[in-house]
Amino acid sequence: MKTTMPVAAALGALAVTAMLAGCGGGDNSNSGPRVVATIAVPNSPSPPFNFDIGYADSGKYYLADRSNSAVDVVDTKTNTLVTQIKGNFAGIGATTDSSGPDGLVGIPGTNTLYVGDVNSVKVMDVGARQVVKTIPISTSGSRVDEGCYDPDDGLVMFSSPGESPPFATFISTKTQAVVAKLPFAGSSGLEACAYDPNGKNFIVNNDGTSANPEGEVNVIPAATVVAGAPAVSRVFPLGKCNPTGLDLGPNNDMIVGCDPSAGNPLITLVLDRTSGATLATIPFGGVDQIAYDKSSNRYFLPARHYQTNKIAAASNFVPTLAIVDATSRSIITTLAIGNNAHSVAVDGGTGQAYLPFAPGVAAFPNGGIQVVSTH
Repeated sequence: MKTTMPVAAALGALAVTAMLAGCGGGDNSNSGPRVVATIAVPNSPSPPFNFDIGYADSGKYYLADRSNSAVDVVDTKTNTLVTQIKGNFAGIGATTDSSGPDGLVGIPGTNTLYVGDVNSVKVMDVGARQVVKTIPISTSGSRVDEGCYDPDDGLVMFSSPGESPPFATFISTKTQAVVAKLPFAGSSGLEACAYDPNGKNFIVNNDGTSANPEGEVNVIPAATVVAGAPAVSRVFPLGKCNPTGLDLGPNNDMIVGCDPSAGNPLITLVLDRTSGATLATIPFGGVDQIAYDKSSNRYFLPARHYQTNKIAAASNFVPTLAIVDATSRSIITTLAIGNNAHSVAVDGGTGQAYLPFAPGVAAFPNGGIQVVSTH
């Protein structure tokens, strides 16, 4: 379904964009990272705009939109919502674990997008704007969440954090069939994952175990998945982190986003992905999905749970985006973002980051997608 913005809504969005371009911390001038657009998405204030992971590739930004039970498609050259692809998704459920769509994993340069939903992963042809296959994962009524792609072996990994125990599912991109599952006994949940081509490993954030109750990183050799017996080979403790987002940076760096428990310092960690050694502790946190942009050599960290005193708390959040230089591993600037802005995707070709948000912050009165320049 092609979606167009009514004239009144378009004028309202332009007014909001102009207002947003003048707010936020850090460098908001025309020579640095700044808000460049706000894209309206059909939603209502109650329940507020509900969304999950974003993904960008080949001039398009895709968003898992639970409010509309669809994957939203944005043209990154014009910053317009061009369509919403339906797929019989779960929509907004009673809990996050019973809602969908959730995680998005694309095969770069193709029209294939894997979409996590309740009980299944759906394979979407974004060119034809339709779901072409549904891959059953469970019958528990729990969502399939974040995932990652291994181009070396033609595998996609998805986490199912709400299962008992949580488990990872590995799907062949050649046969579109499940090839293996890995249960995480004793885990309190699973978060973002990434595929490391240097070590040929899957890397995933584990919410907590008895040994590391506030989180750890687990390393899974891809060779064990190919052999049909996936296994964790290394564990990196994270201290008081409660890990969420994860991405790979330059060289052998990886960045782990933290959303610590109340009373703990807000932090983001940069680790060596072979040894697990901490290379930097960035004094910024309360994030969920995070992204590394190779074109600008910068990390983008949307913190929906940020506090100005940099100590985690349970309320009175000040949603903030931090942009971090990947070489110095230090914050370049910060910008104000909308309520519950917890996911981000970067289109390196246009130099823009996309952050969906819900109503609830005065400067961001309507749910939509905030567009921020990367330079």
